[in-house]
Amino acid sequence: MNLIPWRNKRSSDKAELAPVRRLRDELDHLFDNFLAEGRDGFDRLLAPVTGWGPAVDITEDDQSITVKAEMPGVEPKEIDLQVSGDLLTISGEKKEEHEEKRSGYYHVERRFGSFQRTVRLPGEVDTEKVEAEYRNGILTVKMNRAPGQVRKRITVKQPKE
Repeated sequence: MNLIPWRNKRSSDKAELAPVRRLRDELDHLFDNFLAEGRDGFDRLLAPVTGWGPAVDITEDDQSITVKAEMPGVEPKEIDLQVSGDLLTISGEKKEEHEEKRSGYYHVERRFGSFQRTVRLPGEVDTEKVEAEYRNGILTVKMNRAPGQVRKRITVKQPKE
């Protein structure tokens, strides 16, 4: 008995169409991931075009949500925070200049530009109880969960047999 490889009806034996199919598959995969990630996927897709956006860590417990964002070289007065429902938007402007002078040598680097990063929080928060602190290039935002969003651990009981 001989085995014959199965081929999808869409596939063709024409080798010149293989690269086009691979490109289509990769684009399909890109858009599937983009749509699945929502706004975060959109921000990540645009990051190379718009410059930089702060890297964030999100931690949570039953009562609160904490977001830490790396923002070295950004002045606290240049940071704008907005909370709406389950979205936290961090925006601002970075102005950094490095100048070095030596004999026969002069070097200047400037990094600047505005940024915006919106992250979806794992639940709605009480907008009246949001605290933000900036220390050593790290922005820490602590938020209490909204009253209806507070988590309660439920014990699962096992019936006696």
